[in-house]
Amino acid sequence: MVPYNLLNEVSNGEIKKMNKSKIIKGFCFCLITASLVSCSANKPEKSTLKPVTKYQINTKKTDEAEAIEKLALQLEIQDRKRVALAKAKAKARQQAKIRKQNQLAKRKRLAQHRVASRKPIRRIAPKRVYRAPNRKVRYASLRGDYAHNPQTIAFINMMSSKYGFDRGYLNYIFSNTKSTAFLKRMAYADAYGHRKSHKKRRPGRWTRYRSNFLTEKTISKGVQFWRANRVALQRAEDRYGVPQEYILGIIGVETRYGGNVGKNRAIDALAAMGFNNPRRGKYFRKELESYLLMTRRTGLNPLQPMASYAGALGLCQFMPSNIKRYGVDFDGRGGINLWTPQDAIASVANYFKKHGWRRGGTVAVPAMASNRKYRSMKTGFKSKHSLSRLRNKGIIASNLGTISGKASLIKLNTYNGDELWIGGENFYVITRYNHSSHYAMAVHQLAQAIKARIAGRGIIRQASL
Repeated sequence: MVPYNLLNEVSNGEIKKMNKSKIIKGFCFCLITASLVSCSANKPEKSTLKPVTKYQINTKKTDEAEAIEKLALQLEIQDRKRVALAKAKAKARQQAKIRKQNQLAKRKRLAQHRVASRKPIRRIAPKRVYRAPNRKVRYASLRGDYAHNPQTIAFINMMSSKYGFDRGYLNYIFSNTKSTAFLKRMAYADAYGHRKSHKKRRPGRWTRYRSNFLTEKTISKGVQFWRANRVALQRAEDRYGVPQEYILGIIGVETRYGGNVGKNRAIDALAAMGFNNPRRGKYFRKELESYLLMTRRTGLNPLQPMASYAGALGLCQFMPSNIKRYGVDFDGRGGINLWTPQDAIASVANYFKKHGWRRGGTVAVPAMASNRKYRSMKTGFKSKHSLSRLRNKGIIASNLGTISGKASLIKLNTYNGDELWIGGENFYVITRYNHSSHYAMAVHQLAQAIKARIAGRGIIRQASL
């Protein structure tokens, strides 16, 4: 509808007086108003239908197409998994390769560092490697010095039946065993002893015995051995509670720190003592049995190791049965080798500990006698006297240390008269190595001399680990 006033104005001829732009704007306004009025009059009711989504526009798929699509999707998922697994494996292989390269580089650096930091150390007793003889070498019968010895034949039969040794192999071993004149004399002396002399013993027995061990050369070698093996000595002291100086004392008295491990073959010494000794032949045959079992276990050639005339082995001179009982693999090489310092050091300490060594205990202290009543008393490492009884007999010590309860009275014969000592429990332990008061006192005094030489103030320095 057009407004009435506007039509009047047009009809009255006043259109020329109006502005042309006003007329156009008025027309547009009228047209818009009319269209809005008509739309509101003809407005349809609100539809209750839901809007059509894009998924509803697509046509419905058939069952076959849907199954094919699902299969294709599964195959695609499997392919993706396979690719991901292959990538993971390749990554793991690459990482393992990198780790291996890093480990090899680290080992190489450590090896170079060890070589660079290694200091040349003089070995007093180098490791000896004995190779077992050819097991194919067999003798049909026994030959040599023991061919007609009935005890040797019985021993071979026992070793063959009890331990499964090849009889031909044992025939080969004992056919190459020598019975020397020196070993025969030693076996005879052990069986029957030395002839008793009616002559009065000369004074100074202890002085002469002591002079064999407490020399400048032995003490200097002991200090040198300590310097070369102080780490092992410190470890043994920490583990077993035996002071370093007493381990040094034992090895010094026994072999002069590896300078004298024996001049006889072990097989010769043990055979001579076992087959030519009526008094202690059974004991030495047991040691020979232990020796052959040890050589078979470790792969040593029984014809090569050197020993004392009694068959003692290594730097610490262990009998073969004691190697298995008290020997220690201290260097971790998989076997007990008493010709190496570390194993010998730990074996001595372990021997003392197993025989009752008391950590921190006093071994022996010097004593003085105010009268001669001690001459009627029992002396030696087997003697046991209370401290009160010793005092009543006029025996006095300035410092007893940790000695308490009962103690041993040790009398040593010197050129200047009797020298008295009071021995504690650890002194008795040293005599388990060798049943002699002279031997135990030599070990004690050598230990104290080395201790004083090393430290100056009587204290062994701690090893720098």
